[in-house]
Amino acid sequence: MFEREESELAESKKIMKDLSISDDRSDQAILRGIQQAKAEKKKKRVQLPIKTFTAACILGLSFITSVNVSEPVAYYMSNVPGMGKIVDFVRYDKGLLAAVENNYIQKVDSSVNNKGIEFTLNSIIHDEKSLIIFYEYQSDEEDVVITPESFQLLNEKGEVLPYHIVGEYWNDNPDSLLEIRVPLKEGDNLPNELILSTQFSKDKKLLDGVWEIPFTLDKGKIVGKKVYNVDKTLEIEGQQLTIKDVTMYPSQTAVHVYYHSQNSKKIFGINDLHLIDEKGETWNTSVIETTQINENETIIYLQSNYFTNPKELYLRFNSIRALDKEELNVEVDPIKKKILKAPKDGKLTDVEIEQGEMSIKLDTNPNQFKSAIFRHAIGADGNVISKDEPYGISYSYVDDYVLYSVPFPSEATDLGPVKLELLDYPASISAEANVKIK
Repeated sequence: MFEREESELAESKKIMKDLSISDDRSDQAILRGIQQAKAEKKKKRVQLPIKTFTAACILGLSFITSVNVSEPVAYYMSNVPGMGKIVDFVRYDKGLLAAVENNYIQKVDSSVNNKGIEFTLNSIIHDEKSLIIFYEYQSDEEDVVITPESFQLLNEKGEVLPYHIVGEYWNDNPDSLLEIRVPLKEGDNLPNELILSTQFSKDKKLLDGVWEIPFTLDKGKIVGKKVYNVDKTLEIEGQQLTIKDVTMYPSQTAVHVYYHSQNSKKIFGINDLHLIDEKGETWNTSVIETTQINENETIIYLQSNYFTNPKELYLRFNSIRALDKEELNVEVDPIKKKILKAPKDGKLTDVEIEQGEMSIKLDTNPNQFKSAIFRHAIGADGNVISKDEPYGISYSYVDDYVLYSVPFPSEATDLGPVKLELLDYPASISAEANVKIK
């Protein structure tokens, strides 16, 4: 009755020998995964036979399917020694979870302790597009705010490498991981021997010393990218955009989009962009920021489906963000605290200037939109105000609005009306688009 499942279980044990776990532990972990999955399904009042859960748990070791089916697999992997934190951390990014399941991850588990702060490099994922670093930190002191500052990547000689590191720098749970990424360009070749360096601050005061962890890249794990040339042009209410190509890496999927220069509207981006296969399996937009190639071209990053091999794959979205080009410049009177020119929908309101900042309120649902919409203010003379902080934009939000703050020294109010060019805006055009990738 269960011959096929037993065969699959035996095969999964063979695969998992590389992860150094015993057969007994494999059986126990799989059973715990099955039991947890059954418990979750009972909460939803759905009952499935144990055969279904067993097959889903085992077969999912090689390829990710849906979030629900992957839960037993994620639970199983979390019981593999040293893998628990990683699985818990990436379980909602299906691409990274698939990378972990396919052993496309390098464990480091190296720590350094200085001034009572332990800094740990847990593991890394490295491909042609990025170096993803999972780390954590703990402090001996309680009731103090400890945060890492200014991550740097060094070569084995201690020389700083010219890479910009992005990601998470603060965590209120000392037992969980954080993620930072080193974006890589075409042709970048990182040294085999590297050092991750950072400093820490305590209650916003920078501490002396550095925390450095050397590690080695296992370049034998790197697999080549998959490139799909699409070159498909879509027209949405008279506005044209072209999906040029889609490139898949283990860490992410890059969608290259061109917005036609002759459009009457400025297209800021695409909403709900995702990959979907012939079975309805989806890979959503990731948290990685969009890369602007030039005024009309951009790269949008999605979760990766590198480790799956669907028969068919599509790129879908339901709307684009676009605004008439004549509405892109916002004009503000800083003395009267009044908006003189803005998009006609009236979503920009309430100007305030205090403590070296100009704040503008945007009436929108922050659960649907909270992107940066300004870069800096431009004076009546055409010069950027506060040149030393051209990217010092911050924002906060509540239930029904987002408050943007732009560096704006008090003396700038004497310059007369100022302009702010819109980089993004929550004005959408509905469109059901379905582009075949393979």
